[in-house]
Amino acid sequence: MNDRIIVSICGPSGSGKSILAKEMVKSIGRDMAVRIPGDSFLKSSKYETFQDFIFSPFQYDWKLVEEILSPRLGTEVHTPLYDFQKYKRISKTGGASLTIRRYLIIDSIIPYPNADFTFLLSTGAEARKSRLKERDKRWNTNVISNWKKLELTFGLMKNTKKLIHLQLDGENEMSINVEAAIDFLRSRKVLD
Repeated sequence: MNDRIIVSICGPSGSGKSILAKEMVKSIGRDMAVRIPGDSFLKSSKYETFQDFIFSPFQYDWKLVEEILSPRLGTEVHTPLYDFQKYKRISKTGGASLTIRRYLIIDSIIPYPNADFTFLLSTGAEARKSRLKERDKRWNTNVISNWKKLELTFGLMKNTKKLIHLQLDGENEMSINVEAAIDFLRSRKVLD
């Protein structure tokens, strides 16, 4: 996949990863970049009890990410269809439609292992909880109830050997973080 650049934006839930990814796509241009929503690639949760569920981190299906991202540039693909109420994958495809572009920007709690560049977005716990509660109201969800599981998932960062190329403060104005991310890519001569 040497005709593309993969940027992994990672960080704890509620830190602003999805917004940063979307804004980077706008800045680079939709004809050159696409956001890959990493949460669509969560593995199905299979636990006997709620306690087992809540005290086990989410796992990502990175092999499926590879499969979805492997077609040539310009190919339309679909993310998996995932039920976020039951935390179960319904099918390997059928989710969001996207077109493979030169710049693939994946946002997920832990970094995508085969990314060319990894950006860590950090935000304090109180700000993240507030954002999740606001998002739950907007989307009529209850993500905040999984706070322990989300934090356990981010805790997997301690076990990763993935190099963090750029660390960003999720409490900054988003335009500052977008500019820093774009400047970083330009400094590496992978973005004109």
